[in-house]
Amino acid sequence: MSEVLSQGEVDALLRGVGDGEIDTETDEAAEEVSGIVSYDLTSQEKIIRGRLPTLDIINQMFSRLFRNTFSALMRKPVDVRTISTDTIKFGDFLRSLPVPSSLHIFRMEPLRGHGLMVVESKLVFAVVDTFFGGTGTKEAKVTGRDFSSIETRMTKSVITGALEDLEKAWLPVHEVTTNFVRSEINPQFAAIVPPTDIVMVMLFEIEMENISGTLTICLPYSAIEPIIPKLKAQFQSEEMEIDHDWVDSLRSELLSTEVELVAELGATTITPEELMSFKVGDTLMLGNDVSDPLTIKVEHNPKFKGFPGNSRGNKAIQLTEVIKKEG
Repeated sequence: MSEVLSQGEVDALLRGVGDGEIDTETDEAAEEVSGIVSYDLTSQEKIIRGRLPTLDIINQMFSRLFRNTFSALMRKPVDVRTISTDTIKFGDFLRSLPVPSSLHIFRMEPLRGHGLMVVESKLVFAVVDTFFGGTGTKEAKVTGRDFSSIETRMTKSVITGALEDLEKAWLPVHEVTTNFVRSEINPQFAAIVPPTDIVMVMLFEIEMENISGTLTICLPYSAIEPIIPKLKAQFQSEEMEIDHDWVDSLRSELLSTEVELVAELGATTITPEELMSFKVGDTLMLGNDVSDPLTIKVEHNPKFKGFPGNSRGNKAIQLTEVIKKEG
């Protein structure tokens, strides 16, 4: 069979196309099989690749600081734990919040934009009940009512303490100043960024005896994007996680440790023959003058200069100079 069409076959093909007998449209099924997917280059959705280890350390530090703050406020032991750190669209985050919600907008200067702190409703009611002598286990009607003025003031105290602790937790990485802006109960009025923008959502669980609830911190990715290299770096956690109790204990032990202190009258050099000939009553000539101060050594290290004398019936040394370490 010839691979080249004859002139008659070419004329017949052209007539078929012109008359519409031959379909020249692209098969839709073929497009689907091709695997080509359209992508909107104007979308603000960002993909954060890799972990942010320093952000995890900041969250752990915040948990420890806020545990102490919340315990002092409630006058009873409280446990605060970091649950998760997620990256989602802000619109999806808002849709996950119930109404009413205890929403608190704040700033973290010099980072741009606003952050959002959310206290779970049942935790708000439990905090007020516990503060005024209750057990915190009484179920309050959440849906269909706003927070009372007392609940609002108590929650504001919790948020104020949380913002102060958040500022302290960020200090070793990037110095920020947190400022409370306003509170809301309807998620629609807490739009800190457009719904399509990406946010970092950090979830913390708070436990008090028989009750528990969550505290959520939401930060726009656009706010922390300029310092992402700091958050991705393998931060030396010991710089942030100083155990002050251990430091105080070590300092106390060091300060109470006994050391040997020796006042050296002088020194000279002799031969083995001279050493073998020594007897009681011999006089050794030292290498320093009688008017020279003595060297006082601490654990064999020269530390001071001074002159010998007597004090309260005991031999003593009056310090006249501190020997500075060379270099």
